[in-house]
Amino acid sequence: LRHNSFESTTATMPYWEGCNSTTEYVFKYVYALSQFAATMVCLHVSNPAWPLVVLLPIQGASFLMTLVRKGIISAYSYHLLYMASILLVFAVGIRYIISCIWYEEYSLSADLLVSFGIAFVAYQLRRFGCDKFTIWIPIVACRLARGDPYINWDVW
Repeated sequence: LRHNSFESTTATMPYWEGCNSTTEYVFKYVYALSQFAATMVCLHVSNPAWPLVVLLPIQGASFLMTLVRKGIISAYSYHLLYMASILLVFAVGIRYIISCIWYEEYSLSADLLVSFGIAFVAYQLRRFGCDKFTIWIPIVACRLARGDPYINWDVW
């Protein structure tokens, strides 16, 4: 689908016939924000199972795009299923935060909220032209400098 290396995958993603520009913008916004959130979840949260939670949309997108290319499903089905997989991750996150609050484990719920907040800020910086290395190198450096005090081994 990509005609040159300067285009992004989401920019060249096919949309269904009749999809208006507002719907396309909302889908692309959610997709991009979710990619930033998935990266932050892998870098920051205390529960080491979170990277596994975000695998469904990541791997599902590749599989679904293959099905679109082979003509097995439509572009509409692709977007519907991909969005559902992304929303499922957010539903798991919300359920996790609620259960942490219910059991008064406030520090565990805070790390997911902080990760999402940092991801939102990073996405906004990227949207307004900030270089990706300028965004991610300080975040990764902070994570490396702190080591693994974020990981709560009690959840295993």
